[in-house]
Amino acid sequence: MCRLWDNPDWLDRVKGSSLQAIVAVVPGVGEYVLGFSLADRRNRLADRLSRHGVEVDGEAFRRLVQERRVPEQYLSNALDTAACLLDGDIRPAAAHLARFWGREQDYALGFVFGNNDTDALLRDASSLVLAASEMVGRLGERSNSFHAIVAQANLMHHISRSTGQPAELEAEDVSRNTALAFRSSVIGQIMATNDADLAAGYGRTVKSSPLVAMVEDWAFPTYTHDAKPTPDFSLPRSLLLRQTAAEVLREVEQYNDAYLIYLSETSIPTVLARDETFGLRRDELRSTLRARRERVLLPEAAHACDGILATLDGTAHALGGSGFDQW
Repeated sequence: MCRLWDNPDWLDRVKGSSLQAIVAVVPGVGEYVLGFSLADRRNRLADRLSRHGVEVDGEAFRRLVQERRVPEQYLSNALDTAACLLDGDIRPAAAHLARFWGREQDYALGFVFGNNDTDALLRDASSLVLAASEMVGRLGERSNSFHAIVAQANLMHHISRSTGQPAELEAEDVSRNTALAFRSSVIGQIMATNDADLAAGYGRTVKSSPLVAMVEDWAFPTYTHDAKPTPDFSLPRSLLLRQTAAEVLREVEQYNDAYLIYLSETSIPTVLARDETFGLRRDELRSTLRARRERVLLPEAAHACDGILATLDGTAHALGGSGFDQW
């Protein structure tokens, strides 16, 4: 084993049992091995993306890891996904994207597309958005693959957030294979445009379409890991939505007014129908909505917020009905 120390590539040559023995007795080796592995992967991904003319912002990567505490593994996974999209290789792209159905993973992917305020990971994401747009159609051809369905939805969400443009999918054309993509695209567009009419229109679609309603019911619990993603969009009959509640409370405080309309008129009623305790945080939901109500600018958002607060207070009927009775 001693001869390895004279070889600069010793970590690539050492066997598993030998490495375990070294880590067990030599201080600092374990930390070095982890740091080397992460840095090596990061550099390889940067080189791979550079061959497509796409440059990684190394300083932004450092800030995200050190200051914003985003796990480096998630950021590298997102860069790996971007490389698969730019390669145009549908199979690994679908496999990678399917893993990003989740709060933490989706957050990391947003930095690659430049959708999370500051610290975009790519200096110019336009090539990635173009490649993602081309991949969406190809994923749609793999209708028998749940991975492809989730992958397409993830892509359409980030494309809509990046461009503010609607997907080429109308509500009346939604099928079981495209319902999740439709929802993800609309939500991304609401985030990008702050369009109150769009948020209200999506709420009407949920109320009129059992298929879209089923996907809306499924989305938050699986996205937050309160439930496992299922290909048939089913959920356990009884769920305590602790993680869903935490995510909705965060979004009430941080997202734009149109998104607050979506939360108030569609998402929160759907969550309450599944778990009337709101993850045991119903009172906190009420207080958070009241605080957010004081900051709204769109009158439609104020009206929507008043409606869900009336429902939570049990005064909806006294106010003439809030439209949430069916939930």
